[in-house]
Amino acid sequence: MTQLTVEEVPATVVATIRRRVPVDDLPSFFQAAYGQLMAAVTQAGGSMGGPPFGWYHGVPTDLVDVSAGFPVAGDVHTPEGGVLIHERPAGRAVIGLHVGPYETLPSTYAELEKFAAEQGVVPFGEMWEEYLTEPSGDPSTWQTRVVLLVE
Repeated sequence: MTQLTVEEVPATVVATIRRRVPVDDLPSFFQAAYGQLMAAVTQAGGSMGGPPFGWYHGVPTDLVDVSAGFPVAGDVHTPEGGVLIHERPAGRAVIGLHVGPYETLPSTYAELEKFAAEQGVVPFGEMWEEYLTEPSGDPSTWQTRVVLLVE
């Protein structure tokens, strides 16, 4: 983790596919969902307008309520195939940059929660991970922006 901040995040128009997925199936869910999203958004007249993300609705357990998605650019008509176009919420958030493999993300979440407590803010369970680099090559260089919404 290089920097922890508390800042306002803007509402963002996104395309998502939401599912309840066993935690061990997350990689295959994301891979399939991103392909489906890209095809549907392109067909609906839009394009990818930012990094792909995993948006967690509540604290993950063995079964995760998660949306795979990305911000959209362009005039996107309603896509088909269970793809939703909607706003990811604006709000105050604790944000950190995780550098390393996805398996070490829990330590970053622990740092974010500790930092939130030190700042006197309380997370309310909505969070997302923006995947800033492709998950290829040396995993120690992968970058993930972690956004933890707070009350």
